[in-house]
Amino acid sequence: MSEVNSREALFMKIKGQTARIPNLMPIFVDWKRPSRGIVSAHLKLLREKVNQRLRSFNFSKAKQQQLEAADFALFTGLWWPDASLPRLETLAYLVIWLFTWDDEIDEPTGSYSEDFEGAQTYRNHTLRFVGICLGVLPVDTNFYPRNQLIQSFDIIGYSLRSSYDMNQCQRFYDEVARFMAASEVEQAGRLKGQVFTLEEYWAFRMGTSAVYISSAASEYSMSLQLPLEVMRCDSMRVVWDEVNVIISITNDLLSLRKEIKHGCIDSIVPLTFASTNSIQEAISEAVSALRVSKNRFDKAANSLLVANLDNREWYEQIQRFMAVQRSNSVGNLLWSLKTQRYNIPKLVDNDGGYTFELGT
Repeated sequence: MSEVNSREALFMKIKGQTARIPNLMPIFVDWKRPSRGIVSAHLKLLREKVNQRLRSFNFSKAKQQQLEAADFALFTGLWWPDASLPRLETLAYLVIWLFTWDDEIDEPTGSYSEDFEGAQTYRNHTLRFVGICLGVLPVDTNFYPRNQLIQSFDIIGYSLRSSYDMNQCQRFYDEVARFMAASEVEQAGRLKGQVFTLEEYWAFRMGTSAVYISSAASEYSMSLQLPLEVMRCDSMRVVWDEVNVIISITNDLLSLRKEIKHGCIDSIVPLTFASTNSIQEAISEAVSALRVSKNRFDKAANSLLVANLDNREWYEQIQRFMAVQRSNSVGNLLWSLKTQRYNIPKLVDNDGGYTFELGT
């Protein structure tokens, strides 16, 4: 059997099966503030700014409506509830940029979904433009991308650059570069008809999730700079990794219905199903992995705080940084349950979980 047929065979085995996603909120019940669904006080005004921003693009009417219904303002307000309005606005533009940029490759209707060569140019031009905007690459007067989505990073990059030093700008750029490289690996495998192993999947998923990019924007949301030795220590690296795993698993679970409906199998449940032959077992394994990752996060965050007990300023900064990571994690879950992008609200039952048929 060819690899292309392997993907089709996996999809056909999954399609039509019944899946139940359990209530994930109890996993985070001890993260008291984010689990209460704290959202930015600027949400109403932010929605106006987000919709104005979306209307500035040349999207079709259907795409425009789809993006407005996704409610990226709620996403931003849940992820960074304590950010000032000016910074929240920049973060919302970053969210819009990441979603719309990725849809061009990841969505079946995207301009570069089936065009690897075009996607490579798109990725290369994006990374170059991001580097120039952040000041980590030299300005080239002969280079200016024609693609409107690439261009839309300008206000984001300039805002970050005005607040960040060169180390922070380089860190952000490096995470965008990781995102681009992972996008290439995922698309190349998909177009070749490859069914990824879970190990292969996680190798690129940690990049395509774009969570490292949001973590690199955390200091911007807080209007402060953590010491380099804190940002580069082993415990902080674990924190970044586990936030990524938490958000990636949550997203894979809550977007499962949408992804299978669009024929997409490159997420944790379908790829686990390839070895378990049970959708519900695959979901259970993903939920267990989510709990384990949350516990690893708590352990690493506590370790980082204990190591800095003698420095009150650093301790308080780390506390604030961890609060942002928790808001990112739970905010992602809450937004996913409410957004029309996944159309979950109408399905949720009294237990907080929901049941659906895959492929419909």
